[in-house]
Amino acid sequence: MPSESCPGSIRFAKITMSIKFKKLTDYLAKLQGVGPRQSLRIGFGLLNWPPEELHNFAQSITDLAAGVRLCEQCFNLSENTKCHICSSPQRDQHKICVVEKVLDLQAIERTGLFKGLYHVLGGAINPVDGVLPNNLKLAELKARLGRANGEAKQVEIILATNPTTYGETTALYIEEMLKPLGITTTRLARGLASGSYLEYIDATTLQNALKNRR
Repeated sequence: MPSESCPGSIRFAKITMSIKFKKLTDYLAKLQGVGPRQSLRIGFGLLNWPPEELHNFAQSITDLAAGVRLCEQCFNLSENTKCHICSSPQRDQHKICVVEKVLDLQAIERTGLFKGLYHVLGGAINPVDGVLPNNLKLAELKARLGRANGEAKQVEIILATNPTTYGETTALYIEEMLKPLGITTTRLARGLASGSYLEYIDATTLQNALKNRR
């Protein structure tokens, strides 16, 4: 039996027998990058929160299930049919930045430099993992430009896929797909390290890449 000098050990022994606590840590362990040890640490951290904070945290998860959807135009996260970016009259309607994931969109937004719209593909072409063009929002991009009618040729498509093999393959596919439409496509300037991911790149590097796109 643990000594009185180790109250944390006593608490741990009791908590590991708690069904509620185990249920929480099992769910936390399902999060990407969170293993059993990390889920325990997060669980113990939550135990120190005030009841009101725990209630608000639980409510935010409930709201996530009930109120978050994908924007019908760009597939960013949204609480309405269109996200705040697509709905903003201040955004440049003639520039569309194509990214792989919502996290990449957020990384570019943090630079404060890009004032156009976005299109989130939902990944990159990767036959090894079974991700083919029809698994991405490529048809939706083409249809979106088709709805622009005569204005489509005035739109610049900025291909901001990750500088990886799959990202490059996806960018090339989009360039070929849009050629018949006569739409201008540009790429983020090199300076982004090969094999890197936009969500981990600092704002300055992204700013330079956006400014010097070709």
